Amino acid sequence: MIKVARVPLTSDLSSFSRWLHSQGLVHRITEELGEQALFVESEGVEQQVKDALQLYLTDKAFKLQLDEMPKKHFLPPQIEELYPRARPSQAPLVYAFMLLSIIFALLTDFGQGGPILRAFLILDPFSLRSEGLAIDLNTLYGRIQGLWITLEQGEVWRLISPGFIHFNVMHITFNLLMLWLLGGQLEVQKGSFSFLFLALFVSTISNVAQLFETSYLFGGLSGVVYGLVGYCWLWKHYEPQIFFPDILMKFSLVWLILGYTPVTEWLGWGRMANAAHLYGLISGLIWGGLTVALKANRQKKDPG
Repeated sequence: MIKVARVPLTSDLSSFSRWLHSQGLVHRITEELGEQALFVESEGVEQQVKDALQLYLTDKAFKLQLDEMPKKHFLPPQIEELYPRARPSQAPLVYAFMLLSIIFALLTDFGQGGPILRAFLILDPFSLRSEGLAIDLNTLYGRIQGLWITLEQGEVWRLISPGFIHFNVMHITFNLLMLWLLGGQLEVQKGSFSFLFLALFVSTISNVAQLFETSYLFGGLSGVVYGLVGYCWLWKHYEPQIFFPDILMKFSLVWLILGYTPVTEWLGWGRMANAAHLYGLISGLIWGGLTVALKANRQKKDPG
């Protein structure tokens, strides 16, 4: 959504909000840094809304006219106000991530094997062995060696490519749903570069952490999803227009804890990529903290 204006908390915008509804303008008014922030969904109407708001705040006659408008003239809030669903034109990178995940799930038969799967693993054990390297990938030191050699060979894509590997339908369905829900609104509201930088940062940290903790055979966008959970949870405290139900953080933490127990294996879901989840969440919080700090620093320099 597009920020139109900031208004003091003491200003009552309820009648103005209802008037915007009557005009069919999807919008949101939230508290942000001690002020009210007005957002609209449609592009090209910002100046008209800003002018109308200024008139509402300064012209008592206009405000009285809106206050006295019959309630029947006001349309009920539309569901888009609760959560701006990302369309492909608004979130091309999120949809590209989703499409790549589906393609590679089909090409690898959900991670069953083959050269395409090996090309997207963080390490290719066959490639390392073919060079006659005596590396024991069952040890942490061996995995560190393997990663170093892989990166020296220029295969830097392997730091993020495991995210496109999924091992069953439930695995990919949950990850893509959460990616669309959280990543979509991030790309819509903050732009493609914001989503891309966060995804690259979180992917790298979570994938390397999973390699060091267990092995090279893992995959999924769960690390990125947990990074988005951490990022959106933190940003909601500073920009309330971000859609993030509090129950989602609780669910994510419970799922994270369950991953360190044998429960998922008892249920037939296999072992979880616990390090990717944990470090994805941590790196998302770190990225969110850095973003908040940078924004606060800019606002100090330019309070207007």
